[in-house]
Amino acid sequence: MNSNPKHTQFESFKYKTLRDLEIKVHELGLEIPISNDFEVLKQNINADNWIIPNRLSIQPMEGFDSNLNGSPGVLTYRRYERYAKGGAGLIWFEATAINKDCQSNPHQLMLSMENSKEFEDLVSNTREICNRTLNELGFKQKCVLILQLNHSGRYSVREGKKFPIRAYHNSELDNSRGLSVKDGIIITDNDLESLEDIWVQKALLAKEVGFDGVDIKSCHGYLIHELLSSRVRVNSIYGGESLDNRAKFFLNIIYKLKKELANNTDFLITTRMSLYDGIPYPNGFGVKNIVNEVFPASIDLSEPLELIKRLYNLGMRLINITVGNPHYKPHITRPFDIPTKGGNLPNEHPLYGVNRLIRLTSLIKQQIPEDIKIIGSGYSYLRQFAGNIIAGLIHENKVDICGFGRMALANPNFPKQIFQEGFIDKKQVCITCSKCSELMKIGNNVGCVSRDPQYQ
Repeated sequence: MNSNPKHTQFESFKYKTLRDLEIKVHELGLEIPISNDFEVLKQNINADNWIIPNRLSIQPMEGFDSNLNGSPGVLTYRRYERYAKGGAGLIWFEATAINKDCQSNPHQLMLSMENSKEFEDLVSNTREICNRTLNELGFKQKCVLILQLNHSGRYSVREGKKFPIRAYHNSELDNSRGLSVKDGIIITDNDLESLEDIWVQKALLAKEVGFDGVDIKSCHGYLIHELLSSRVRVNSIYGGESLDNRAKFFLNIIYKLKKELANNTDFLITTRMSLYDGIPYPNGFGVKNIVNEVFPASIDLSEPLELIKRLYNLGMRLINITVGNPHYKPHITRPFDIPTKGGNLPNEHPLYGVNRLIRLTSLIKQQIPEDIKIIGSGYSYLRQFAGNIIAGLIHENKVDICGFGRMALANPNFPKQIFQEGFIDKKQVCITCSKCSELMKIGNNVGCVSRDPQYQ
Protein backbone atom coordinates (compact mmCIF):
# COMPACT_ATOMS: atom_id res chain seq x y z
CA MET A 1 0.00 0.00 0.00
CA ASN A 2 1.15 3.57 -0.60
CA SER A 3 2.49 4.98 2.66
CA ASN A 4 3.75 8.27 1.25
CA PRO A 5 1.05 10.66 -0.05
CA LYS A 6 3.47 11.82 -2.77
CA HIS A 7 3.29 8.32 -4.24
CA THR A 8 -0.40 8.90 -5.06
CA GLN A 9 0.31 11.97 -7.17
CA PHE A 10 0.57 10.92 -10.80
CA GLU A 11 3.16 12.76 -12.90
CA SER A 12 4.28 12.16 -16.46
CA PHE A 13 7.95 11.68 -17.33
CA LYS A 14 9.61 15.11 -17.46
CA TYR A 15 13.24 14.49 -16.48
CA LYS A 16 15.66 16.17 -18.87
CA THR A 17 18.80 15.04 -17.07
CA LEU A 18 19.83 12.10 -14.92
CA ARG A 19 20.14 14.54 -12.03
CA ASP A 20 16.47 15.53 -12.48
CA LEU A 21 15.48 11.89 -12.16
CA GLU A 22 17.75 11.41 -9.15
CA ILE A 23 16.13 14.37 -7.37
CA LYS A 24 12.62 12.98 -7.97
CA VAL A 25 13.65 9.52 -6.74
CA HIS A 26 15.01 11.12 -3.55
CA GLU A 27 11.91 13.29 -3.14
CA LEU A 28 9.66 10.24 -3.31
CA GLY A 29 11.89 8.28 -0.92
CA LEU A 30 12.39 5.44 -3.40
CA GLU A 31 15.16 2.85 -3.55
CA ILE A 32 16.19 3.15 -7.20
CA PRO A 33 20.01 3.01 -7.48
CA ILE A 34 21.83 4.97 -10.16
CA SER A 35 25.28 4.21 -11.61
CA ASN A 36 27.39 5.48 -14.50
CA ASP A 37 29.48 2.31 -14.65
CA PHE A 38 28.01 0.27 -17.49
CA GLU A 39 30.87 -2.25 -17.60
CA VAL A 40 28.96 -4.46 -15.17
CA LEU A 41 26.27 -4.92 -17.85
CA LYS A 42 28.85 -6.54 -20.12
CA GLN A 43 29.62 -9.32 -17.66
CA ASN A 44 28.48 -12.83 -18.50
CA ILE A 45 26.58 -14.90 -15.96
CA ASN A 46 26.01 -18.60 -15.33
CA ALA A 47 22.45 -19.90 -15.23
CA ASP A 48 22.27 -23.63 -14.65
CA ASN A 49 24.66 -25.05 -17.27
CA TRP A 50 24.36 -22.02 -19.52
CA ILE A 51 26.49 -18.91 -19.82
CA ILE A 52 24.49 -15.81 -20.77
CA PRO A 53 26.86 -13.37 -22.56
CA ASN A 54 25.69 -10.17 -20.87
CA ARG A 55 23.14 -8.81 -18.42
CA LEU A 56 20.48 -7.68 -20.92
CA SER A 57 17.45 -9.64 -22.05
CA ILE A 58 14.64 -9.10 -24.54
CA GLN A 59 11.35 -9.77 -22.75
CA PRO A 60 8.47 -11.68 -24.35
CA MET A 61 6.02 -9.35 -26.13
CA GLU A 62 3.37 -10.88 -28.42
CA GLY A 63 3.40 -9.54 -31.96
CA PHE A 64 0.15 -11.22 -33.07
CA ASP A 65 1.68 -11.61 -36.51
CA SER A 66 1.80 -15.36 -37.04
CA ASN A 67 0.25 -17.13 -39.98
CA LEU A 68 -3.13 -18.72 -39.26
CA ASN A 69 -1.49 -22.12 -38.67
CA GLY A 70 0.53 -20.55 -35.83
CA SER A 71 3.81 -20.43 -37.75
CA PRO A 72 6.01 -17.28 -37.71
CA GLY A 73 4.91 -14.64 -40.21
CA VAL A 74 6.91 -12.02 -42.10
CA LEU A 75 6.62 -9.51 -39.25
CA THR A 76 7.63 -12.20 -36.74
CA TYR A 77 10.90 -12.72 -38.61
CA ARG A 78 11.36 -8.95 -38.83
CA ARG A 79 10.99 -8.43 -35.08
CA TYR A 80 13.40 -11.17 -34.08
CA GLU A 81 15.95 -10.07 -36.65
CA ARG A 82 15.78 -6.58 -35.13
CA TYR A 83 16.19 -7.99 -31.60
CA ALA A 84 19.09 -10.18 -32.76
CA LYS A 85 20.92 -7.20 -34.22
CA GLY A 86 20.62 -5.33 -30.91
CA GLY A 87 23.16 -7.25 -28.84
CA ALA A 88 21.19 -8.63 -25.87
CA GLY A 89 22.64 -11.94 -24.71
CA LEU A 90 19.24 -13.47 -23.94
CA ILE A 91 16.21 -13.35 -26.22
CA TRP A 92 13.02 -14.52 -24.54
CA PHE A 93 10.56 -15.40 -27.31
CA GLU A 94 6.95 -14.33 -26.92
CA ALA A 95 3.98 -16.26 -25.53
CA THR A 96 3.35 -19.19 -27.85
CA ALA A 97 0.11 -21.17 -27.49
CA ILE A 98 0.32 -24.86 -26.65
CA ASN A 99 -2.75 -25.56 -28.81
CA LYS A 100 -5.37 -23.84 -30.95
CA ASP A 101 -7.99 -23.75 -28.19
CA CYS A 102 -5.91 -21.53 -25.92
CA GLN A 103 -4.73 -18.79 -28.27
CA SER A 104 -5.45 -15.21 -27.21
CA ASN A 105 -5.53 -14.09 -30.86
CA PRO A 106 -5.92 -15.98 -34.15
CA HIS A 107 -2.46 -14.67 -35.08
CA GLN A 108 -0.73 -15.68 -31.85
CA LEU A 109 2.21 -18.03 -32.41
CA MET A 110 1.39 -21.70 -31.84
CA LEU A 111 4.00 -24.45 -32.00
CA SER A 112 2.95 -27.75 -33.60
CA MET A 113 4.47 -30.71 -35.41
CA GLU A 114 3.00 -29.33 -38.63
CA ASN A 115 4.80 -25.97 -38.39
CA SER A 116 7.94 -27.10 -36.56
CA LYS A 117 10.12 -26.53 -39.63
CA GLU A 118 9.08 -22.86 -39.76
CA PHE A 119 9.95 -22.46 -36.07
CA GLU A 120 13.27 -24.17 -36.67
CA ASP A 121 14.03 -21.62 -39.40
CA LEU A 122 13.08 -18.73 -37.09
CA VAL A 123 15.35 -20.02 -34.32
CA SER A 124 18.25 -20.67 -36.70
CA ASN A 125 17.95 -17.25 -38.34
CA THR A 126 17.71 -15.43 -35.00
CA ARG A 127 20.64 -17.35 -33.53
CA GLU A 128 22.91 -16.72 -36.52
CA ILE A 129 22.27 -12.96 -36.51
CA CYS A 130 22.47 -12.64 -32.73
CA ASN A 131 25.75 -14.55 -32.44
CA ARG A 132 27.27 -12.47 -35.21
CA THR A 133 26.20 -9.27 -33.42
CA LEU A 134 27.54 -10.47 -30.07
CA ASN A 135 30.87 -11.33 -31.68
CA GLU A 136 31.09 -7.88 -33.26
CA LEU A 137 30.46 -6.36 -29.82
CA GLY A 138 33.28 -8.40 -28.29
CA PHE A 139 31.28 -11.06 -26.45
CA LYS A 140 32.78 -14.54 -26.57
CA GLN A 141 29.72 -16.52 -25.49
CA LYS A 142 26.76 -17.46 -27.69
CA CYS A 143 23.23 -16.11 -27.30
CA VAL A 144 20.56 -17.96 -25.32
CA LEU A 145 17.07 -18.34 -26.83
CA ILE A 146 14.05 -19.28 -24.69
CA LEU A 147 10.49 -19.94 -25.84
CA GLN A 148 7.57 -18.93 -23.63
CA LEU A 149 4.80 -21.55 -23.74
CA ASN A 150 1.37 -20.43 -22.59
CA HIS A 151 -2.30 -21.21 -22.19
CA SER A 152 -4.25 -17.96 -22.30
CA GLY A 153 -6.89 -19.17 -19.84
CA ARG A 154 -9.59 -16.56 -19.27
CA TYR A 155 -8.07 -14.48 -22.08
CA SER A 156 -8.53 -17.19 -24.72
CA VAL A 157 -10.19 -16.44 -28.06
CA ARG A 158 -11.94 -18.89 -30.37
CA GLU A 159 -13.01 -18.08 -33.92
CA GLY A 160 -12.20 -14.43 -33.28
CA LYS A 161 -14.46 -14.16 -30.21
CA LYS A 162 -13.64 -14.07 -26.50
CA PHE A 163 -13.92 -17.53 -24.99
CA PRO A 164 -12.65 -17.46 -21.39
CA ILE A 165 -11.32 -20.74 -20.02
CA ARG A 166 -11.36 -19.87 -16.34
CA ALA A 167 -9.89 -21.59 -13.30
CA TYR A 168 -12.73 -20.04 -11.27
CA HIS A 169 -15.30 -17.27 -11.49
CA ASN A 170 -14.19 -13.71 -10.77
CA SER A 171 -16.86 -11.15 -11.59
CA GLU A 172 -14.50 -8.18 -11.38
CA LEU A 173 -12.09 -9.65 -13.93
CA ASP A 174 -15.06 -10.60 -16.11
CA ASN A 175 -16.49 -7.09 -15.94
CA SER A 176 -13.15 -5.55 -16.88
CA ARG A 177 -13.32 -7.53 -20.12
CA GLY A 178 -17.04 -7.24 -20.79
CA LEU A 179 -17.82 -10.89 -20.01
CA SER A 180 -20.69 -12.62 -18.26
CA VAL A 181 -20.62 -15.83 -16.22
CA LYS A 182 -22.25 -17.58 -19.20
CA ASP A 183 -19.31 -16.89 -21.48
CA GLY A 184 -16.71 -19.63 -21.89
CA ILE A 185 -16.13 -22.40 -19.37
CA ILE A 186 -14.61 -23.34 -16.02
CA ILE A 187 -11.88 -25.80 -16.93
CA THR A 188 -12.26 -29.29 -15.41
CA ASP A 189 -9.65 -31.26 -13.50
CA ASN A 190 -9.62 -33.86 -16.29
CA ASP A 191 -8.89 -31.20 -18.89
CA LEU A 192 -6.13 -29.75 -16.72
CA GLU A 193 -4.52 -33.17 -16.35
CA SER A 194 -4.56 -33.59 -20.15
CA LEU A 195 -3.04 -30.13 -20.60
CA GLU A 196 -0.07 -31.09 -18.40
CA ASP A 197 0.95 -33.68 -20.97
CA ILE A 198 0.32 -31.36 -23.94
CA TRP A 199 2.54 -28.72 -22.31
CA VAL A 200 5.33 -31.27 -21.87
CA GLN A 201 5.00 -32.41 -25.50
CA LYS A 202 5.28 -28.82 -26.75
CA ALA A 203 8.30 -28.15 -24.50
CA LEU A 204 10.05 -31.18 -25.97
CA LEU A 205 9.14 -29.98 -29.46
CA ALA A 206 10.64 -26.57 -28.61
CA LYS A 207 13.89 -28.36 -27.82
CA GLU A 208 13.73 -30.21 -31.14
CA VAL A 209 13.35 -27.02 -33.17
CA GLY A 210 16.42 -25.52 -31.52
CA PHE A 211 15.43 -23.42 -28.51
CA ASP A 212 17.81 -23.49 -25.55
CA GLY A 213 14.99 -23.60 -23.05
CA VAL A 214 11.30 -23.11 -22.32
CA ASP A 215 9.38 -20.78 -20.05
CA ILE A 216 6.34 -22.44 -18.45
CA LYS A 217 4.49 -19.13 -18.21
CA SER A 218 3.04 -18.38 -14.76
CA CYS A 219 2.20 -14.69 -14.92
CA HIS A 220 -0.19 -11.93 -16.02
CA GLY A 221 -3.52 -13.62 -15.30
CA TYR A 222 -3.14 -16.54 -17.71
CA LEU A 223 -4.04 -20.11 -16.80
CA ILE A 224 -1.14 -21.14 -14.53
CA HIS A 225 -1.08 -17.77 -12.77
CA GLU A 226 -4.84 -17.92 -12.22
CA LEU A 227 -4.58 -21.44 -10.81
CA LEU A 228 -2.04 -20.16 -8.27
CA SER A 229 -4.80 -17.97 -6.81
CA SER A 230 -7.67 -20.46 -7.22
CA ARG A 231 -8.68 -20.58 -3.54
CA VAL A 232 -12.39 -20.44 -4.44
CA ARG A 233 -12.11 -23.34 -6.91
CA VAL A 234 -14.10 -26.05 -5.10
CA ASN A 235 -14.00 -29.85 -5.23
CA SER A 236 -10.78 -29.78 -7.22
CA ILE A 237 -7.30 -31.17 -6.76
CA TYR A 238 -6.10 -27.94 -8.43
CA GLY A 239 -7.76 -25.44 -6.10
CA GLY A 240 -8.56 -24.45 -2.52
CA GLU A 241 -6.66 -22.88 0.35
CA SER A 242 -3.67 -25.21 0.05
CA LEU A 243 -0.80 -23.99 -2.12
CA ASP A 244 -0.07 -27.69 -2.72
CA ASN A 245 -3.25 -27.90 -4.76
CA ARG A 246 -3.03 -24.49 -6.43
CA ALA A 247 0.56 -25.11 -7.59
CA LYS A 248 -0.04 -28.76 -8.54
CA PHE A 249 -0.68 -28.12 -12.25
CA PHE A 250 2.42 -25.92 -12.62
CA LEU A 251 4.74 -28.24 -10.71
CA ASN A 252 3.39 -31.36 -12.43
CA ILE A 253 4.32 -29.94 -15.83
CA ILE A 254 7.88 -29.28 -14.70
CA TYR A 255 8.21 -32.65 -12.95
CA LYS A 256 6.94 -34.51 -16.03
CA LEU A 257 9.19 -32.51 -18.34
CA LYS A 258 12.25 -33.18 -16.17
CA LYS A 259 11.37 -36.88 -16.21
CA GLU A 260 11.16 -36.89 -20.02
CA LEU A 261 14.50 -35.12 -20.30
CA ALA A 262 16.03 -37.61 -17.82
CA ASN A 263 19.67 -36.65 -17.28
CA ASN A 264 19.80 -34.26 -20.23
CA THR A 265 21.09 -30.99 -18.75
CA ASP A 266 21.47 -28.98 -21.95
CA PHE A 267 17.92 -27.58 -21.89
CA LEU A 268 16.76 -24.78 -19.59
CA ILE A 269 13.41 -25.06 -17.84
CA THR A 270 12.35 -21.69 -16.50
CA THR A 271 9.31 -19.50 -15.89
CA ARG A 272 8.15 -15.92 -16.02
CA MET A 273 6.27 -15.50 -12.74
CA SER A 274 3.99 -12.82 -11.34
CA LEU A 275 5.06 -12.47 -7.70
CA TYR A 276 2.15 -10.20 -6.85
CA ASP A 277 -0.96 -9.22 -8.78
CA GLY A 278 -2.55 -6.76 -6.33
CA ILE A 279 -5.92 -8.51 -6.51
CA PRO A 280 -7.36 -8.74 -2.96
CA TYR A 281 -7.68 -12.06 -1.14
CA PRO A 282 -9.02 -14.65 -1.85
CA ASN A 283 -8.47 -14.12 -5.60
CA GLY A 284 -4.95 -12.72 -5.57
CA PHE A 285 -1.45 -14.20 -5.47
CA GLY A 286 1.31 -12.71 -3.35
CA VAL A 287 -1.25 -10.88 -1.21
CA LYS A 288 -2.10 -10.91 2.48
CA ASN A 289 -5.04 -12.89 3.85
CA ILE A 290 -7.17 -9.81 4.55
CA VAL A 291 -10.87 -9.83 3.67
CA ASN A 292 -12.49 -6.81 1.96
CA GLU A 293 -9.26 -5.09 0.92
CA VAL A 294 -9.38 -2.90 -2.17
CA PHE A 295 -6.93 -2.95 -5.05
CA PRO A 296 -3.94 -2.95 -4.73
CA ALA A 297 -3.97 -5.47 -1.89
CA SER A 298 -1.26 -5.66 0.77
CA ILE A 299 1.80 -7.62 -0.31
CA ASP A 300 2.77 -11.00 1.17
CA LEU A 301 5.55 -12.87 -0.62
CA SER A 302 5.43 -16.00 1.53
CA GLU A 303 3.62 -18.10 -1.12
CA PRO A 304 5.74 -16.89 -4.07
CA LEU A 305 8.85 -17.67 -2.01
CA GLU A 306 7.58 -21.13 -1.13
CA LEU A 307 6.78 -21.78 -4.77
CA ILE A 308 10.26 -20.69 -5.89
CA LYS A 309 11.79 -23.04 -3.31
CA ARG A 310 9.80 -25.90 -4.82
CA LEU A 311 10.91 -24.90 -8.30
CA TYR A 312 14.49 -24.88 -7.04
CA ASN A 313 14.07 -28.40 -5.69
CA LEU A 314 12.93 -29.43 -9.17
CA GLY A 315 16.16 -28.01 -10.59
CA MET A 316 15.05 -24.57 -11.84
CA ARG A 317 17.92 -22.07 -11.76
CA LEU A 318 16.59 -19.13 -13.82
CA ILE A 319 13.38 -17.18 -13.10
CA ASN A 320 11.99 -14.13 -14.88
CA ILE A 321 10.14 -11.90 -12.39
CA THR A 322 7.15 -9.69 -13.11
CA VAL A 323 4.03 -8.51 -11.27
CA GLY A 324 0.39 -7.81 -11.99
CA ASN A 325 -2.25 -8.68 -14.55
CA PRO A 326 -1.93 -6.16 -17.42
CA HIS A 327 -5.43 -7.00 -18.68
CA TYR A 328 -6.86 -5.71 -15.40
CA LYS A 329 -4.67 -2.96 -13.91
CA PRO A 330 -1.81 -2.49 -16.40
CA HIS A 331 0.10 0.16 -14.44
CA ILE A 332 1.18 -2.51 -11.94
CA THR A 333 2.96 -4.44 -14.71
CA ARG A 334 3.95 -1.59 -17.02
CA PRO A 335 4.19 1.90 -15.50
CA PHE A 336 3.12 4.40 -18.14
CA ASP A 337 2.51 8.05 -18.98
CA ILE A 338 -0.60 7.51 -21.09
CA PRO A 339 -3.18 4.72 -20.57
CA THR A 340 -4.73 2.72 -23.40
CA LYS A 341 -7.81 4.24 -25.01
CA GLY A 342 -10.61 4.18 -22.43
CA GLY A 343 -8.18 3.47 -19.58
CA ASN A 344 -7.51 5.58 -16.51
CA LEU A 345 -4.45 7.17 -14.94
CA PRO A 346 -3.47 5.33 -11.74
CA ASN A 347 -3.50 6.85 -8.28
CA GLU A 348 0.26 6.49 -7.98
CA HIS A 349 3.41 8.00 -9.40
CA PRO A 350 4.83 5.81 -12.21
CA LEU A 351 8.22 5.80 -10.47
CA TYR A 352 6.50 4.22 -7.49
CA GLY A 353 5.38 1.44 -9.84
CA VAL A 354 8.96 1.01 -11.09
CA ASN A 355 10.16 0.96 -7.49
CA ARG A 356 7.61 -1.73 -6.58
CA LEU A 357 8.94 -4.01 -9.31
CA ILE A 358 12.54 -3.35 -8.27
CA ARG A 359 11.82 -3.82 -4.55
CA LEU A 360 9.85 -7.06 -4.88
CA THR A 361 12.45 -8.55 -7.22
CA SER A 362 15.22 -7.60 -4.80
CA LEU A 363 13.33 -9.02 -1.81
CA ILE A 364 12.95 -12.35 -3.58
CA LYS A 365 16.61 -12.41 -4.62
CA GLN A 366 17.71 -11.83 -1.02
CA GLN A 367 15.78 -14.87 0.22
CA ILE A 368 16.56 -17.55 -2.36
CA PRO A 369 19.72 -19.62 -3.05
CA GLU A 370 22.46 -17.70 -4.86
CA ASP A 371 22.53 -20.11 -7.78
CA ILE A 372 19.01 -19.09 -8.87
CA LYS A 373 19.49 -16.23 -11.32
CA ILE A 374 16.77 -13.59 -11.44
CA ILE A 375 15.65 -11.49 -14.41
CA GLY A 376 13.93 -8.22 -13.54
CA SER A 377 11.26 -6.24 -15.40
CA GLY A 378 9.68 -2.81 -15.67
CA TYR A 379 12.61 -0.66 -16.78
CA SER A 380 11.26 0.73 -20.06
CA TYR A 381 9.54 3.62 -18.25
CA LEU A 382 13.00 4.98 -17.39
CA ARG A 383 13.70 5.79 -21.05
CA GLN A 384 17.22 7.10 -21.81
CA PHE A 385 18.23 6.71 -18.15
CA ALA A 386 17.34 3.02 -17.96
CA GLY A 387 20.98 1.98 -18.42
CA ASN A 388 22.02 3.95 -15.34
CA ILE A 389 19.37 2.31 -13.16
CA ILE A 390 19.99 -1.26 -14.30
CA ALA A 391 23.74 -0.76 -13.85
CA GLY A 392 23.00 0.38 -10.30
CA LEU A 393 20.79 -2.67 -9.69
CA ILE A 394 23.45 -5.11 -10.92
CA HIS A 395 26.14 -3.35 -8.85
CA GLU A 396 24.01 -3.69 -5.72
CA ASN A 397 23.15 -7.34 -6.49
CA LYS A 398 19.41 -6.60 -6.52
CA VAL A 399 18.95 -8.52 -9.77
CA ASP A 400 21.10 -10.60 -12.14
CA ILE A 401 19.74 -9.75 -15.60
CA CYS A 402 17.53 -6.85 -16.71
CA GLY A 403 14.80 -7.47 -19.27
CA PHE A 404 13.12 -4.98 -21.60
CA GLY A 405 9.89 -5.40 -23.54
CA ARG A 406 8.41 -2.10 -24.71
CA MET A 407 11.87 -0.56 -25.10
CA ALA A 408 12.83 -3.42 -27.42
CA LEU A 409 9.80 -2.74 -29.63
CA ALA A 410 10.66 0.96 -29.82
CA ASN A 411 14.45 0.69 -30.01
CA PRO A 412 15.79 -2.84 -30.55
CA ASN A 413 19.33 -1.39 -30.66
CA PHE A 414 19.24 -0.22 -27.03
CA PRO A 415 21.74 -2.90 -25.83
CA LYS A 416 24.25 -1.91 -28.52
CA GLN A 417 23.81 1.77 -27.61
CA ILE A 418 24.49 1.01 -23.94
CA PHE A 419 27.56 -1.10 -24.71
CA GLN A 420 29.06 1.18 -27.37
CA GLU A 421 27.88 4.70 -26.48
CA GLY A 422 27.21 4.47 -22.75
CA PHE A 423 23.65 5.74 -23.12
CA ILE A 424 20.34 5.02 -24.87
CA ASP A 425 19.37 7.48 -27.61
CA LYS A 426 16.52 9.55 -26.14
CA LYS A 427 15.11 10.08 -29.64
CA GLN A 428 14.50 6.35 -29.95
CA VAL A 429 13.24 5.35 -26.48
CA CYS A 430 9.84 3.98 -25.55
CA ILE A 431 7.67 6.89 -24.38
CA THR A 432 5.19 4.62 -22.52
CA CYS A 433 2.26 5.85 -24.60
CA SER A 434 0.54 2.41 -24.31
CA LYS A 435 -0.11 2.25 -28.05
CA CYS A 436 1.58 -1.16 -28.28
CA SER A 437 -0.73 -2.40 -25.52
CA GLU A 438 -3.67 -0.86 -27.36
CA LEU A 439 -2.76 -2.73 -30.55
CA MET A 440 -2.57 -5.94 -28.51
CA LYS A 441 -5.91 -5.20 -26.85
CA ILE A 442 -7.73 -4.79 -30.16
CA GLY A 443 -5.98 -7.78 -31.74
CA ASN A 444 -3.82 -6.04 -34.33
CA ASN A 445 -0.18 -6.69 -35.21
CA VAL A 446 1.85 -5.30 -32.31
CA GLY A 447 4.78 -2.91 -32.58
CA CYS A 448 5.85 0.60 -31.62
CA VAL A 449 3.53 3.21 -33.12
CA SER A 450 5.79 6.07 -32.02
CA ARG A 451 9.14 4.79 -33.33
CA ASP A 452 8.59 2.13 -35.97
CA PRO A 453 7.13 3.23 -39.35
CA GLN A 454 5.85 -0.30 -39.89
CA TYR A 455 3.13 0.29 -37.26
CA GLN A 456 2.35 3.96 -37.82
